[in-house]
Amino acid sequence: MPTYRVAPQLEVRLEEFELFAIDRLRVLKGISDGLSRGKRPEEMEKLVSELWKAHMRHQDPAETLNKDIISHFVLRLVYCRTEELRKWFLSMENTLFRYRFRLESPESQVASSLFVM
Repeated sequence: MPTYRVAPQLEVRLEEFELFAIDRLRVLKGISDGLSRGKRPEEMEKLVSELWKAHMRHQDPAETLNKDIISHFVLRLVYCRTEELRKWFLSMENTLFRYRFRLESPESQVASSLFVM
């Protein structure tokens, strides 16, 4: 899992820029809806997995990674306009990270934790 510390040095077509942001926003809004409906942790885990597969997966794992990173930075720009938007974005991104982290293999979790620290 990427850590989103530095924006990627990738060229992105304008269409992809917009579509990637919309797809990630669908994931974050789905998480927000699940939380507001009081879903249990195991239900949220399933929801996050389904949302991620439906909106963020690509046949090529490298493209999934690029989409993940690009979409994060696009929404980061958009949602940092006000304190309220920033808080919502950070809360949803933290929730997304936690559930994605739990779905990783133990080896991937160890590798990811090395990047986060």
